[in-house]
Amino acid sequence: MADFRPPLPLRAPTPEGWAAAALEDPAALLSDHAHCEKKAALSALNLSQSLADMPRASVLLARIAEEELNHFRRGLEALQGFGWTLRPDGGNAYAKALHQQATKGLLDRLLIAALIEARSCERLWLLERAWTLNPAPGSAPWLAFLLELERCEAGHALGYRSLAEERFGAQARARLDWWLDREAEVILTLPWRSAVH
Repeated sequence: MADFRPPLPLRAPTPEGWAAAALEDPAALLSDHAHCEKKAALSALNLSQSLADMPRASVLLARIAEEELNHFRRGLEALQGFGWTLRPDGGNAYAKALHQQATKGLLDRLLIAALIEARSCERLWLLERAWTLNPAPGSAPWLAFLLELERCEAGHALGYRSLAEERFGAQARARLDWWLDREAEVILTLPWRSAVH
């Protein structure tokens, strides 16, 4: 597999052992990600209301919401295909920790969305690599789904960043620099679990 290049310059790479720990309970991992996709769709739709005066934003965010909702459905289908049920939403300590530090309204909401998508992209790549190194029978469709998710998350991260820069200009670039440090602090303090975040 090619080396990973994150869509944003994340300052704290996920340690190598994370993927193996996350894959210890694949039903929990897939359930958690399904919940994340659902929340991401809702977040994109909410942001579209705040950026209704930007026609490009409305279309881009509608496309992101559509992709996220499609991934939510497919996550549910994958759970059913494995004979697993969707587990209750245990919350996302990572996203919560980021949102607790937000003080700049819409700018922070856009940048947090970009960071969450970038971190998801990185971790999906790690899962994909771990699965490739230790493949299970019949895992090809699962790997293809992970690759699709990874590429979509990268596009979403760049989309949110571009919207922040279009609306806020240089302020967005400076604030992203600040957020990259905060995100690194958060990711280094959270315990590993069978979840993308």
